[in-house]
Amino acid sequence: MHQQIVRRAGAERETLWVLLAAGLILATAGAAVGLRPAPEADAPPAAHQIDSRTGLTAAEQGLHADLKVAADEIAALRKADGRAPAPADLAAQALPPFAADASATARGGHAWTLTEGGGNAAYAGLSAAPETAGSLVLLLDGHGDGHEGDHAPEIWLKRAAEAPPARLDEASLAAAGWKRITSTFTAGVTR
Repeated sequence: MHQQIVRRAGAERETLWVLLAAGLILATAGAAVGLRPAPEADAPPAAHQIDSRTGLTAAEQGLHADLKVAADEIAALRKADGRAPAPADLAAQALPPFAADASATARGGHAWTLTEGGGNAAYAGLSAAPETAGSLVLLLDGHGDGHEGDHAPEIWLKRAAEAPPARLDEASLAAAGWKRITSTFTAGVTR
């Protein structure tokens, strides 16, 4: 007679190996997270700059977005006509923020003017309600087509019903209290 010992079914060994593997995975992950360098802190904007994500009111953010889109349309019209279109022409085409509609009134009721010189164009929007949205200036360089990489348009803000200075360069605008709207996007941006 042949006698064989049959062990009962159990998972002691398998459980031990699974626990060891899980512990190794957790230790490796913890070491990887601990050794990873902290992201570099972003430099705060200069005194004459304001961040479009965090420094603008909701109305100003809408106007900023409208002006960025309008800059492309104005660049195309300048290329076709050889001159910058007047704010009244842009309003007649219902191009925001130049159109005089309910949205424009709710976002500060800006009165737009055009200044040209040296191939450059500047659209200044004087706010009727600076507590809602400040006055804005859209600067367009005559050498580029308004896209990034060329001479991108600049948008400046002042939270007052005040016209911009006669010279529309960075130093003059900054000295008069205007702030250039900048857009910074980092890995930490989640919306």
